Amino acid sequence: MSLDKTWFDLVRHPLRVRLLEVVRIASVSPRMRRITLGGPELEGFVSLAPEDHVKLFFPRPAERMPIVPSFGPLGVVLPKLGPKPVGRDYTPLRFDAAARELDFDFFLHGGGVGSAWANRASAGDVVGVAGPRGSHVLKHEFSWQIFVGDETALPEMALRIARLPDTAVASAIFLVDDAANEQRELSRANVEIRWLHRRSVNDATSALLEAVRALEVPEKDSFAWVAGEASEARAVYRHLLTVPGLGNARIRVSGHWKRGIVAHDHHQPIDVD
Repeated sequence: MSLDKTWFDLVRHPLRVRLLEVVRIASVSPRMRRITLGGPELEGFVSLAPEDHVKLFFPRPAERMPIVPSFGPLGVVLPKLGPKPVGRDYTPLRFDAAARELDFDFFLHGGGVGSAWANRASAGDVVGVAGPRGSHVLKHEFSWQIFVGDETALPEMALRIARLPDTAVASAIFLVDDAANEQRELSRANVEIRWLHRRSVNDATSALLEAVRALEVPEKDSFAWVAGEASEARAVYRHLLTVPGLGNARIRVSGHWKRGIVAHDHHQPIDVD
């Protein structure tokens, strides 16, 4: 869905491809791996909003350097011959301009290009990073917010929670495999977080809906952020549209992936039909 200009300003950024090396690898949870990229080409990198995303271009198996596109006056320019770039969208989690380091969290779901690369990555490996093209900067601090998502939403949601002012109140409902995959670092005094465990529920969509329906949403100055598997996000979105105090202009929803679909385009709008 498009973002209501009442609440957001769009800031455009120059687009280029940076070749960066793996600096560090850390385990956030059994199925989440944090990879720090670095290098001199991070000079001038800009990310202003939690939902910013960049395109990561991965090398083919057994090759060190990724194939990357170039950018011309009309946009992306792909190689005319040979293999094409293989890229996926990810959220920049932490950028340290002084150290020239950039963190990304990879959900190790086993089936995707990015997940497979992250699972075998080691220090010195090279990836291409393009973007972000722009940042949708929130220009109003809502006094109450709700965050609903699965593992793929956690990087963006973690940034939003970290940037909440102390005067704001928030509720969060996150769906992960089990207790071992909860991220305790998200905890804040003014944020109530409920973790749902996929392995202990028969229907993840129903469990998410039940938890969201139990929330008491203030009718003034509220906003909802929803992201994750497309059908689960759609079900939550449909419910939130009926909640007094929200409505379409106060809900931001994104289908990061779609069950059974490889390389799902998360830019596709979530509808309620």
